Amino acid sequence: MMKTATFCALLSISLPLRAAQWFEEMQFGPAWSNTFVDQYKGQRRAAALKGILVDLGERKNCAVYDTETLRWVTAYSGFVKWGGTPWTGQHGNLVTLQDDKPFFITESVCGWAAENGSFDDDRELKGMGNLPAKHGRYLGYYKNGQAIVIESEVQGTRVLETVKAGASGIERHWEIAPGSKDLVVLLADEDGAFEITGDGGMAKSAAGLQVAAGADGAKVSLQTSDNAKGRLALKIPAHQKAIRVQVVFSRDAAPKVGAFADLVALTKGGAPQYSEVLTSAGTTGEPAEGSAWAVDQIKLPGNNPWKSNLRFGGFDFLDENTAVLSSWNGDVWTVSGFNKDVTKLSWKRIASGLFETLGLKVVKGQIYVHGRDGITQLIDLNGDGEIDQFKAFNRDVIITQNFHEFAFDLQTDKEGNFYFVKASPVRGGGRGFDPIAPHHGIVAKVSADGKKFEVLATGLRAPGGMGVGPDGQITTGENEGTWQPRCKVNYFTKDQAPVFLGTEDSKQAINAGKSLHEPICYLPMSADNSGGSQVWVPAGVDFGIKAGELIHLSYGKSSIYRILPDSVGGVTQGAAVKIPVQLQSSAMRARFHTDGSLFLLGFRGWQTNAASECAFQRIRYVKEKPLLLPVSQKVTAKGVNIGFAVDLDKELAVDVKSYNVERWNYVRSVQYGSGEFSVDQPDAAAIEQATKKESHNVRVHDKVEVLSAQLSADGKTVELELKGMKPCNQLRIGYDLESAKGEKIAGELFSTVKKLP
Repeated sequence: MMKTATFCALLSISLPLRAAQWFEEMQFGPAWSNTFVDQYKGQRRAAALKGILVDLGERKNCAVYDTETLRWVTAYSGFVKWGGTPWTGQHGNLVTLQDDKPFFITESVCGWAAENGSFDDDRELKGMGNLPAKHGRYLGYYKNGQAIVIESEVQGTRVLETVKAGASGIERHWEIAPGSKDLVVLLADEDGAFEITGDGGMAKSAAGLQVAAGADGAKVSLQTSDNAKGRLALKIPAHQKAIRVQVVFSRDAAPKVGAFADLVALTKGGAPQYSEVLTSAGTTGEPAEGSAWAVDQIKLPGNNPWKSNLRFGGFDFLDENTAVLSSWNGDVWTVSGFNKDVTKLSWKRIASGLFETLGLKVVKGQIYVHGRDGITQLIDLNGDGEIDQFKAFNRDVIITQNFHEFAFDLQTDKEGNFYFVKASPVRGGGRGFDPIAPHHGIVAKVSADGKKFEVLATGLRAPGGMGVGPDGQITTGENEGTWQPRCKVNYFTKDQAPVFLGTEDSKQAINAGKSLHEPICYLPMSADNSGGSQVWVPAGVDFGIKAGELIHLSYGKSSIYRILPDSVGGVTQGAAVKIPVQLQSSAMRARFHTDGSLFLLGFRGWQTNAASECAFQRIRYVKEKPLLLPVSQKVTAKGVNIGFAVDLDKELAVDVKSYNVERWNYVRSVQYGSGEFSVDQPDAAAIEQATKKESHNVRVHDKVEVLSAQLSADGKTVELELKGMKPCNQLRIGYDLESAKGEKIAGELFSTVKKLP
């Protein structure tokens, strides 16, 4: 239990008798978006699934706003009891409000009454999702110094509001645009009835809460709704001009309405809070032996003034010399100086307090971040390099409080549409799922204007990331687990959507009755135990890999793979081969720079072999070095043809002993992952047993005899004839060759053969 907890402009938390954890010391800024739980009348509840915790100053008071119901949940003395996977690593306990002494608290209903006067939850899915559009919608918030101004629309009327600590209590302020309808806003739910006095401007509850209300430009009145339950609301009449309204809450003294806040003025941009520019010195790498790619380190800054843990999970380029990065713990930073020389880099924190932002995209100079609560547009209103407006670009995605339903990545297609992936709600320990909501385990598409949300695929478990191809092809990673036998690379086209990608629990109604859309390839645990994003080589780029080709990132194995596609009779299948580079952390996100280099980002947050907490790296193709890895794979009726970029030594190429081939199948079931089963002599009993209990100890690989190996006329393609060539989930081809110049070419291909020609 924390003895002291504080949250202010520069949040710091001190705990007695032990060293503080990093998350207790991190300075979040004046607002922090997250899922928060609390105790309401003795019952634990999700106080806000898409909540914003706002610092009220003096390192002692906070308020929480629920962006889905447009309601201030509570204002209270204290901070939080820590939990949540990004912070403590816990798989279940969430961030809990330390609100034993609330100034006010509200039930889980709507923050503004509907046209019929009811505060009842009128959402399509009770307890989650947005209000009906005609009722109200959250538009975002503005940051101006310590002030946070929430913007919403209620029954067609624009509303600005804030909460702050005042001289006589906690104050709520509104600035409301002209409107033709009476509006009623929820203020508090108490244990005991309210008595209203002072011509409707004062109220006191049986539990001791005192409330004063007033307005500049209209006559407002406090009123009760179901007074026996102690609900207090404020009626704001229709008005032809913008008005300012104030309500003051106190439990210690008589509250007094004071000066009305000019909220419009606070939407113009304030002075920067993170003015410091930090520097770091990157390093330039050289290709390892046998590799044609060098890795440069875009070194992260050391200790920063805000004690922010820099676990970056999304990035894009703002210009040729500047990248924007978002972190798992809600920061957004810029780094400049890598265009020509990485030895002097400049870093700036431009935003904080966002909700697990594991995706970022820059579109026409505008920054968009993707977190668990949706897509937010970040706007610098006054040109000082710091974000002032956090605009709700699209928040249609439905979430629950499950710890594992991570929201990954943010990509666009050439028409400007946005894409991201969302995990399923895995239970603590990784097996099975909590109750499924409509947007669990999906590939989502959001229109370029942010107004339309649609689902393109269902049945994901924990994809890690995705990619969008030059012609709108969609790819995703995946993590083995329930209904997912192994990690894999999913691939589908626009005309195939919507597709079902394997997790039965999150199949969703849109894919009812559809069979599994098989991946382009499976990857064994030795190659990938947790997939990340994919990236397509753009046109005009010389990366040693052709334009239009696909690269897959492994978060778990800190590796990147070239995907070699093969189409047979309209069926897309393929193989993966590791690109020989040594990475300093996991491989999560990648984007190509206009100079042709590949920038790669990753951090260490859950299971990975990452060497460091986080790394931002540039991979350069060194043209003078030979490309010593496969460039193509083609399945034939009798075997596989493997193409290389260089001439091969013929003696080794035609020697069947230069190859080691094996194959096996997986079982997709309710069990976690899969064993590895014979293709040639399938064990029906073992396969049946694998559907009833986990079978990781089953590992039966068929050794495949290489009957012959021939070298093509151009000296670059090996034609392998395999005994009993047939479809299989996993075909592993190990090769140990040399180029015609004597350079060693050794590695392995991991293929999935779905169809023979």
